[in-house]
Amino acid sequence: MGEGQGFRENYRSASGDIRAEAAWQKLVKSGPPERPAEAAFNLGVLLQRRGAQKEARAAYERAIDAGHPDYSPVAAFNLGALLNRQGDYPGARTAYQRAADSAHPQVAAAAARNLGLLLEKQGDVDGARAAYDQAIGSGHPEEATAAGVNLALMLRERGDFAGAAQAMRQVISSGHAEHAAAAGVDLGELLAEQGDMAGAKAACQEVIDSGHVQHAPTAAMNLGIRLGRDGDLNGARAAYLAAISFDHPDLSPAAANNLGKLLHDRGDTAGARAAWQQAIDSGHRQWAPNAAASLGALLKVEGDFPGAHALYRLAIDSGDSDAEPNAEYNLGVMLYQQGDLEAAKAAYRRAIASNHPEHAPPAARNLGNTLSEQGDLAGAEAAWKIAIRSGHPAHAPAAAVNLGNQLRAHGDLAGARAAYQVALDAGNQNVVSKAAVNLGNLLRQQGDADGARDAYQIAIQSGEPEVAALAARARATLPSSDGGA
Repeated sequence: MGEGQGFRENYRSASGDIRAEAAWQKLVKSGPPERPAEAAFNLGVLLQRRGAQKEARAAYERAIDAGHPDYSPVAAFNLGALLNRQGDYPGARTAYQRAADSAHPQVAAAAARNLGLLLEKQGDVDGARAAYDQAIGSGHPEEATAAGVNLALMLRERGDFAGAAQAMRQVISSGHAEHAAAAGVDLGELLAEQGDMAGAKAACQEVIDSGHVQHAPTAAMNLGIRLGRDGDLNGARAAYLAAISFDHPDLSPAAANNLGKLLHDRGDTAGARAAWQQAIDSGHRQWAPNAAASLGALLKVEGDFPGAHALYRLAIDSGDSDAEPNAEYNLGVMLYQQGDLEAAKAAYRRAIASNHPEHAPPAARNLGNTLSEQGDLAGAEAAWKIAIRSGHPAHAPAAAVNLGNQLRAHGDLAGARAAYQVALDAGNQNVVSKAAVNLGNLLRQQGDADGARDAYQIAIQSGEPEVAALAARARATLPSSDGGA
């Protein structure tokens, strides 16, 4: 039973009727000896239901004091829930503890778990653990496993990963239809985070084999992502195929989209095409347009411009926050290749307007390149600065190099030097070498041989063979630091 909920089974005949409330009141005051606890409990439920919290509390306390084996523990549980909602945590703790210690077959386990939740919120980890353990030890088919889940989450949040894994395994061993599968998913993620991929794979596979409608495809999807990151591409492929096979309305299209990316990166374009098409055919509001954007990019590379354009249009029209700017950027690239520069610039600008962290920066960089080629130097500078301000690890420094080259070509050496320094400071090895050589050439042009020598050395050490060789030759022709040739 969830925290704050109360037991109400015993007042169904009352139905909130004021006459029933009066009847229970009469039984409380003058009923036969076996009825006061029942009457006080049901009166408390009715009073609480109509908002008379103070009176309900008094009725529950009267039922508790009666010492009835059934109604007293239930009243204690309901009182704990009432006091917890009112913020009287010490009172709620006392009431829950009384119900938990009652050994009532229904109430004790639920009260122990709610006590654990209350103590966890108050930061009493030891007390919460003891309460959860009490609920787990009850063997209650619902509350024991639910308490195991709560215990595992608490321990994981506090860095006790071994304890969390043990609690998760205990829940899994219960065989509970819902909690066991959910705990298996959590255990797989926990073990993966700890670097135990073999254990993670085993945990996920057990959930997959369970066939649970939600948790099995979740475990397969999680496993595919983890294995893909670790370079186990065959394992990732198998996991994504498993996720797809469950025909889950959300996870199966997502898995098809991920599988397409995985296969594309492996060079299996036919497999990627089929996977992305499956995601597109699903009509999923998110994964269909994202797969369309990816498949469109593949068709563009293959020279199928009409097919690519149709898929880009599908992605753009979807309005998806990822797929739309991705497709606009790639559409811009394709239109540029086809020589339609005005349409390409328009597509780039729409991608830039999205402010998407991945797709807006390359669009700004490409727009700058296009405008520079057309002689619009101010427009190019503005576009490149958008890319630079984005801080994108690849496109910001590349745009900075382009900006530096343009400024140097038009005599703004100070501005060029600053732009090259931005590129160097980004630390992207694919760009550092070019920026360093260009900076070295600029400093040489300014007569700063020592500065040029340092810049060329950066290029030499960048690991780019061709650029390093060029920098070494340029460095060798600099005058020596002592003034010699």
